[in-house]
Order: sequence, then structure tokens, then C-alpha cells
Amino acid sequence: MFDRFTDRAKKTMSLARQEAMQLGHEYIAPEHMLLGLLFTDGVGVTVLRNLGVEPDALRVAVLGATPKGASQITMGQLPFTPPAKRVLESALEESRRFHHDYLGTEHLLLGLARTEGTIAAQALATAQLTLETLREKILEFVGDVPGEPTQAPDSSKVRALLISNSTMHGGGYLEHCAATIRDFLGAKKNVLFVPYALADHDGYAAKARAAFAALGHQLVSVHTFQQRAMAAMAVSAADAVFIGGGNTFRLLKDLYDRSLLEPIRRRCLAGMPYIGSSAGTNVATLSIRTTNDMPIVQPTSFQALQLVPFQINPHYLDPDPSSKHMGETREERLRQFHEEHATPVLGLREGCMLRVEGTRAELLGTTPARLFQRGQEPREFTPPCDLSFLLQSTTA
Repeated sequence: MFDRFTDRAKKTMSLARQEAMQLGHEYIAPEHMLLGLLFTDGVGVTVLRNLGVEPDALRVAVLGATPKGASQITMGQLPFTPPAKRVLESALEESRRFHHDYLGTEHLLLGLARTEGTIAAQALATAQLTLETLREKILEFVGDVPGEPTQAPDSSKVRALLISNSTMHGGGYLEHCAATIRDFLGAKKNVLFVPYALADHDGYAAKARAAFAALGHQLVSVHTFQQRAMAAMAVSAADAVFIGGGNTFRLLKDLYDRSLLEPIRRRCLAGMPYIGSSAGTNVATLSIRTTNDMPIVQPTSFQALQLVPFQINPHYLDPDPSSKHMGETREERLRQFHEEHATPVLGLREGCMLRVEGTRAELLGTTPARLFQRGQEPREFTPPCDLSFLLQSTTA
């Protein structure tokens, strides 16, 4: 990681070590990193000043909230605390998010803002420096690297089974799609489960484990790997991945926060089978902008795994002509999406699923799907049918 650091970012880390020692601490925490950043003449400090925050005033606030220690250490290396390690991981993610090939003070600043529950994050929040505000200002200064955002990844090896819902009325968990899952996975026996769409990870994993055991597959949940490096290794070792339903915002936030989005994406682009249901189907698409869920948390970005070049609306629900409900219908909400974006949206009714095998996409299940495209009337597709043309979609 540190080979990506700019000279100013390296200086920030050196100053963080000095700040820790001066405060009598035997470790480097986020507050020391922020103090070091405030003494470094880089983009991070420039952004703060342009947002009306003086580094000296922020330094006083951080020092006032940081208790002094009794350590007499004056030389040698100091270990990073777990929150400091998360800052570094988040900074690296922010660098990648901007498509930068380096890690600068601006990325460290974003990493400090992202790592909640620390003295540094609290000081930034008190100064009204939200993550989105910082990102927008940084974008004004450094932008992102042209080319990478507009170059579609090679998805010719993608194998994905995108299911609208995990349970049908009157049936058991994954019962309605069990035969399709069995055929899709074939001899791929070791499945990695991602439970983060629900709060009860243990309970959710047990439910999924039982369903896959009945199909002859072993399932391990990624949440059982406490260290991020071990979780990333689990992604690398898996034969397939299954991401279950729940709240899409919570799911995507955890994928970002736990540094799992890119490892999963890379494996799936290389051909590892991907199964998603509901929220798991949402995150397989370009973004989560067409989810039905409430934004109970705020993920780093709406950008998702991007295994397919279009949007999906799981649990698509048709308007009820006899209903007296005056709220927006699902179709009206998707039309609003197309007021801002040109990306096609496939509405998957419950009981419907899409199987992607490289350049081929086939609609499966027992219910039709409804396709929404900007400037066109919605179209109905009844399974089984070929929807491979969607894989040629472009975004806007």
C-alpha cells in the first residue's frame, strides 16, 4: 500500500508518528494521522481551507479531545490501531474510487472522515465536513483519471444468476429456484455467502447454509472471517458466491466498508459464478439506484459490482387498477429514474430470474419481466426467452 503514497502522504504518516510520541502514546491512531495531515502542505489542507476550515483551529480541537499518555518512547516504529488501519484501507478505496494510481493527503482525509467513531472523524464532523462535501471539493481540485470510468470491463466470462426474490408465497427459502441454482452451480461445491443485507448475520448464514446443503453444496459465510485479509482470501478460495436479500443500502455499505466489493468483482469478472437474490441482485448491476429499499444507511457510493451493464428492479410490482392508494407506482418511479439516466431497467417480478453466461442472458422463472427504456413504452418478456441484447447496453 505505502508504495502508492505520494511524498506528502508519506510526510503525513511520519508526522503522525511524531505527534503520537509527543502525546505520550505507544500507537498511531486516526487523531495522530489528522494532526500530521494538518502540518502537511498538500491537497488535503488546501481542501480544508477552501471549505472555510483553518488547520490550526482543527488542530486545537483534535488536541483538546485527545488525552495524553505516559509513554516515554522517542524512537522506533509504532503500531497502527485497528481504526488507523481502517483509515488506510478506506484511503486506498477512495484513491481507487477517483481512479487515481497514487494515494495522497486528499485520500487520507477522506479515509479519516469515513472511519466513524474516532476523535478525528468527530472533529471533522463538528467542523461540518461531511464525506460528500469533501469528495466534491477534492474532485474540483484533482478530478479523476479519464479513461477508466468510461471503459467497460471485460464481462465475457461473467456467470450470474440474478433472482428477484428468495421466497415465494407458500414456499420455502430458495425453494422456487432450487433446481436452477443446482444446474447453474454444477460441480462448484464451495459457496461463499455474503449476509450483510440483514443485521443477524449468524441467523441468516444458518438459513442459507441449510438451503445450499439440501442442494449438495457447502456454504461458508464471509462474516465469520474477522480479519479483512482472511475475508479477501475466502473470496479468492471460493468456487462461487451467493449474496442474499435484505436492505440494499446496508449491503453495499458493508461491501465497501469491509473492502469486499473489488475482490468479489474481480473474481466474478474472471468467471466465478455469482448468485444474487433481491438486494444481491441489485448490487450485481451498475448501481443500486433502482432498489425498492429505504436508505437506512449511507454507502460510500451507489456504484455496485457492475457485472451487467444495466439496472434491475427486483420484486417489480404492477399497478393495481382497483387500488385507492395515491402514492407513486413502481412504474412511475422507474420513469423518474429515466428522467436522469438512460440505462435500461429490467423489472423482475417475483418468481422471475435472469441467467447470464458470458454474452448470453436468458430470462427464466414463472413470471414475465418488464423492460423499461428511456423514451420507449415498457415491453413484456415471458420466460424462457433470450435477453442477450441487454448485455450490449450503454450507460448514461
